[in-house]
Parts: sequence; C-alpha cells; structure tokens
Amino acid sequence: MERLMAITRTEAAAALSDIESTQRRGMTLRGYRVGGPILMMWSLIWATGYLTMGLAPPELWLPVWLGLDVVGVAGALLLARAGKPKAAGAPPGMTWRLLGGSLALMIFALSVFWVMKPADPAAAMAFPGLLIGVIYAVVGFWAAPRYALIGGLMFGLTLVGYFLFQPWLPFWMAAASGALFLSGVWLWRR
Repeated sequence: MERLMAITRTEAAAALSDIESTQRRGMTLRGYRVGGPILMMWSLIWATGYLTMGLAPPELWLPVWLGLDVVGVAGALLLARAGKPKAAGAPPGMTWRLLGGSLALMIFALSVFWVMKPADPAAAMAFPGLLIGVIYAVVGFWAAPRYALIGGLMFGLTLVGYFLFQPWLPFWMAAASGALFLSGVWLWRR
C-alpha cells in the first residue's frame, strides 16, 4: 500500500515561493534576451546621431535625431514583438506600452530643450546620455539588475565625456555607444 506524504504549511509556502522566484527569474532572462538586440540597435543609432553632431552643422541635428528616433522606436517595437511572443508570457498591450513610453520620453526630452534652451551645445549633447542612463538605472533597480549597471555605465561615460573631453564630446558619445553595444550583447547572451 502506498503511503501518502503530507507536507506542512511552511513547506508548501516555501515551494510556492521557489516557483514564483523561478518564474520571475525566467521572465527577467527573457527580458534580457529581448532587450539585448534593442540596445545593440540603439547603440548604432546613437553613434550615427552623435557622429552627425560632430560632423554636420547644428541645423541638421534635430531633423537627423528625430528621423533616427523614429527608426529606433519602430525597430524596437519590431524586435520586441519578434522576440516576445504571447506564448512566452508577454503581457497584453506591450506594444502600446513601449510606443507610449517612447513617445513620452521623446516629448519630455524635446520639452526640456524647449524650456531650458541650453546655450552650450555640450549640455544638449550630454542630456540624452544622462536621461537614458538614469532611466536604465531605475528600471534596473526595480526589475532587472543588469540594466542598473548599464545605466550607471552610460551615466558615468556621459559625465566623463562632458567634463574631460568636451571639445570632442560628440565623438566621445559616439564611441561610448560601443559600450552600449557590448552591453546589448551581454544582455542577449545572458
């Protein structure tokens, strides 16, 4: 005759906690796998935008960046949809959340430039790096720790470029995009 094994309430709670922890870790790793290619794509967009700032007249900066941002948002949406099918546990409405978040970020950045009117081009060049750095750090502290490291790296590289290499800041930021690309590879490969 087969014996029934009884588990205690504490053992059941511990087992449920382990399952929840494993599910959360799986979702984080899937998020890294989706986020890596997106970060790699944005690093190339940033390199192109900052090289334009270093080589082209200021009148071209805004239209070039707006065009690059549209390409980046569309590419991020495509990569997110391709890498996160519903069967893998993607929450509903993720495309709209990404689109809304991206638009809110772009409107915020443009509004800051409009209100603050930075007279120093170096300040305008450093602002996106600082903004993206802090956003990645916050996401990292709340959901996925690797993003905190990437945000800190972006923030730090931006400050180093602003204070130590200001005459060459657009080229510094374009080169710093290489660190973002490697960070994307790190996320993607887990």
